[in-house]
Amino acid sequence: MDEQKKSSALDHAFRLLAGRAHGRAELEAKLKKKKFEAEAISKALQRLDELGLTDDRAFAQSCMTSMARRKPEGKLKTRARLRQKGLPDKIIDEAITGYSQTELCHAAAAKKLRTLSGPPELKKKKLIAFLKNRGFDWETIRDTVELVIGGESV
Repeated sequence: MDEQKKSSALDHAFRLLAGRAHGRAELEAKLKKKKFEAEAISKALQRLDELGLTDDRAFAQSCMTSMARRKPEGKLKTRARLRQKGLPDKIIDEAITGYSQTELCHAAAAKKLRTLSGPPELKKKKLIAFLKNRGFDWETIRDTVELVIGGESV
């Protein structure tokens, strides 16, 4: 194999990793998209493994931390987002386990509530729709809305 092509794939992977963390599968997909040869991709990923730069568990935790802080979502939606990044289900389960769906729902509701105006019943409807769209289950939504808005049964 041409040494320059192998180096080029590795260089591109380093540039991707300089921007943000990536999972192994995500890196592989991006290198394939750039039309690097399979052997060059394999060698680049092998070198990144040797350097400890392709840790899917750490990447999954980093994604979860970022998503929980920036845009809290329910388990199913979070799982789908992590799958899109090419992470295996076992690692996704480990990453999600560390986060309480109730706390994530409360955080999303509190953040959204600051932007809602109008009578309490309208706020409640909008908040419920927002939390459903974020992928939270009904029980968690109901408990959260009762806590942050209170009042009549949801």
